[in-house]
Parts: sequence; C-alpha cells; structure tokens
Amino acid sequence: MRFLLVSMVAVTIALAGAGHAHPGHDKGAPPPPVSATIAPRAEATSAVFEAVVISRGAEMQVFIDSFASNEPVAGAAVEIDTPSGILTGIETEPGVYAFAAPWITTPGSYDLAITVIADAGFDVLVGSLTIPAPPAPSVVEASAAEVLAAGVLGDLRARLTARDVSLAVVGGLGLLIGIVAMLVLRRPHRRAAAKVAVIALAVLSAAPAPGQAEVAAASAALPAPAAVTRDVAQRFPDSGLFVPKGTQRVLGIRTLLTVSEKHGRRVELPGRVIPDPNASGYVQASLEGRLVAPEGGFPQLGSMVKAGQIVAIVEPTIGAVDMADRQQQIREIEQQLELVTRRLDRGRQLSGAVAKTQIEELEIEQESLMAQRDALVSLTDISENLIAPVDGVIASGQAIAGQIASPGVTVYEIVDPDRFWVEALSYRSETLGAEAVAVFADGTTVDLAYQGTGLADQGQAVPVRFSVVGQAEGLRAGQLLRVIAATPADQEGIVVPRDAVLRGANGQLVVYVKTNAERFVQREVRVEPLDGDTVLVVAGLEVGLRVVSEGAELLNQIR
Repeated sequence: MRFLLVSMVAVTIALAGAGHAHPGHDKGAPPPPVSATIAPRAEATSAVFEAVVISRGAEMQVFIDSFASNEPVAGAAVEIDTPSGILTGIETEPGVYAFAAPWITTPGSYDLAITVIADAGFDVLVGSLTIPAPPAPSVVEASAAEVLAAGVLGDLRARLTARDVSLAVVGGLGLLIGIVAMLVLRRPHRRAAAKVAVIALAVLSAAPAPGQAEVAAASAALPAPAAVTRDVAQRFPDSGLFVPKGTQRVLGIRTLLTVSEKHGRRVELPGRVIPDPNASGYVQASLEGRLVAPEGGFPQLGSMVKAGQIVAIVEPTIGAVDMADRQQQIREIEQQLELVTRRLDRGRQLSGAVAKTQIEELEIEQESLMAQRDALVSLTDISENLIAPVDGVIASGQAIAGQIASPGVTVYEIVDPDRFWVEALSYRSETLGAEAVAVFADGTTVDLAYQGTGLADQGQAVPVRFSVVGQAEGLRAGQLLRVIAATPADQEGIVVPRDAVLRGANGQLVVYVKTNAERFVQREVRVEPLDGDTVLVVAGLEVGLRVVSEGAELLNQIR
C-alpha cells in the first residue's frame, strides 16, 4: 500500500509540473506594445492666433500661439464655451492654459469656442474635440488575468492549456507504464497495479482544458484597461512630420509668412582675407649677410613695432674667393696710387718745368684711387640695419641670431591688425555694386566696400578686391570666406533665413512648411544668395505659406 501511495503522489506531481512548464511560452500573454497612443486633440486657427486643445484625463490643456510666427501667446485671457458652460483657463506656463473639464472623460464629440484676448488682439476660435470610446479588451490578451479573477486559482484544470494538457498526459502515461511494469514483475502486487492504472486514467480524463466560453465568461467581469496616452513626434513615410505643441516649444520652432518682393541680384564669390596694401609691409635685406639682434632683441610674432624701428641687423659675409679677389683689387689700387703719388711729388718739385694742369690731373687721379681703396676696405665692415616700413604687428617671419639673410628674402611681415582687405575671385564678367558682405565659416559677417577689379587672369578667374568697413576684430590674413556682392540687376523672390534652408536626403535644398498646428512638410526650393543671414527663394514656394525660420535643423533630426 505504501508503494501505491507513493506512485499516486508522483502522478499528481507530474500533472502539476506539466501545468507550470514553459512559462515564457504562454500563448495567452499579451504582445509588447509597439507604439504610443496620441492623446485626443483639436485645433482651431484664425488670422492672428492658433490653438491646440489636448485632452488630459479630466482636464483640457490648451496651447495658444501666434499664427504667423508660432510664438507662444503669454499673459492672455482665455475662455472656452463648452457644453457645460464657459470655462476660464489658468496659465500654467507661457502660452499654455489649463481647464478643468470632467465631462471629457465621456466619449463623444464636443464643439468648443475659444476666446482669446491678448496684446496681439481679440479673436474667437472654433473647433471640435472628439473623445473616442475605449477599445474592447481582447480575449487572448486578458485570458490569464480573467481566469485568475474568476476564482479558479485552486483548480488545476482551469490553468492548463491544450498544449499543457498534452504534455501532462504524455508524462503521466510514461510514469504509469513504469509503475505498472514494476508491479507486474512483483506478483503479490498485480491487483494493486490494476487499481493504480484505473485511478490514473480517471484523473487524466477529468482534466479538460478551459474552453472559450469559460474564458469569455470570466473576462466579462473584468474592467477594461485604461489607454495610456503619450504625445511623441514622428516622421511619416511622405517625409511629413507630426510634432506636438509641447515638442515645438522645446525645439523653439518659429515660422514666417512668405512674401514675394524684389531685391537686388547678388553673386557669391570665394575669397580670402589679405592685409591692407597701404598698412602692411615686408622687411627684406638688400645684401647677403648674417643676422644680428638689435638693441632689445629680435621682435617676436604678435609684437607691435613702429615705423623706422630697427628690427634686425645684417652683417655681410664674404667667401674666401671673394675675399682674395677683393684683397688683390686693393693691392692693385694701392700700387697705382703709389705711382701716382710719386709722379705728383716730382711734378710739384719741378713746378717751374711742369704744367700746372698736369699736376691737377695727378691730384684728381690720386683722390679717385684713394676713394676706391677705402670703398673696398670698408666693404668688410659695413652692416645693414633692417627697419620696419609701417606701424603694425609682426604677422609672420622669425629672425634668429646667426641666420643668413639673402637679398629679396622676407625676414618679417608687418600687418596693421585694424586694416584688412578681402580678395575674391570672379569667374563671370559681371558689374559689381559698391556694397558686399563677407560670410565666414561660423556664420559671422563683415561689411565690405568695393575697391576694384583686376584684369589679370588667375586660373580663369579675375581678382576682385574689397576693403573691410569698420573694425576688423578677429580677422587674420589668409582666412577663407564667401563674398556676397551686389549687382545692378533686380530679382524677385521670397526672403527666408539662411538656416531655414537644409540639404535633403536626395541632395536637393529643402525647407519645412507648417501646414497645420502640428504638421510640417518638406518643400524643395531653389535659392539665390542675398546677404550673410538670408537667401532669396526663387522657386518652390508660394506667397502665404508658413516656413520654419528657426529650428528647421532640429526638425530634420526627427525620425
């Protein structure tokens, strides 16, 4: 009998274990969510204001913005005419107003009239807010919870699916066959083996899987799950964007209404910064020699120098061959000078017999030979002072004691840091106006004044020079930039900020256009340069559109 009890307990444990097998593969578990649900909302617009009403439980959240610029309208008096009466909003943050509305928890469509009184004006906006009915619970998603809620935790049969029952049957039958085989081998227990087999079959046959009727009956008693709402910006397959008002506030999205106007045509030229020719200069040696520091030392890069200041000294260096040639010349001159001197002395002694003119010629020849000798002797001792030609800063070059300076080689370049020019290259023969703008890589701009156009061809381009107007702080020679120069011709188009124009996925220039309160679409455009901050859209836009003027780059990052 003890063996019989142990066998029955083993069968029961096998059945219970089969009911809990493979918890991660329960086909009745709900699948994970794949997207968030956008909260119910309504929008209303006028020529001045734009409003978005969002349902937040038993409260309405209303965003009030300027229709043209998308700027939040702060400090306004906002009222809503609802089915339950007129409600007054409380401003929770600039441009956001909250309204207590318990009735919006009931599904239905509600007409709203929003009255806005602000510094920009007074207006009434009309819209309709639709609250959808909650979705019916799925039988498959709620099966496990419904069975537990039906009070059948203790019933093993209600927790077994068809797959679990099959596993239990197979396991129980295997254990049963093993027990029966053991009992058959032991003759005294053949009758007990038959009893165990009958009991096990009865237990297995009495454990059917729960049917759909039982699941539906249990799920009917459970409440419907509440829908979780979350506003998330997203991109549509057509490259359009849904951007909730809250996200627009965070990104700082601003718009402008497009207007077509005539502007002077501009051309864009590559250029670089050069020193002002009238306020810069080079320090070069006229003879070959070794550099020697002046009193106070060599000036270093960035140091100020004055015009006429000695910045270096050149001591001439003579080679062995040149020295030998020079000494030979000196000796030849000294020999000639000795002969002339003797002839002159004899002539003076015989002044009565020698003509006076002959004596004067010998004196002149003596003086010339002495001058030539002194010049050759002094060449080994003459040094050259290198002086600064203008006031300014040492921009380039470095002198080192003992360095050999050659004629025509620049030792220092001196530049006035407050006076720069810009040299651009024009690849088209166009007449330029007197005004221009230089645009640097970081977006900063500098006003320019036209100075002249060269005639020399530099790689199929003509140099055009401009002077910098006003202070030239932060400029340095060699900086690369773009020059936007005016021409006498006019061109019609729509002016938008330069930052509003982006490069699309296909390489085409695009802008974002706001089509309604929370939707933006891309528009391909063709632009012409206008100045450092704006461009002229000549194709792709119409008058009256709302183009994103600030935050376009952030919108382009939404995926």
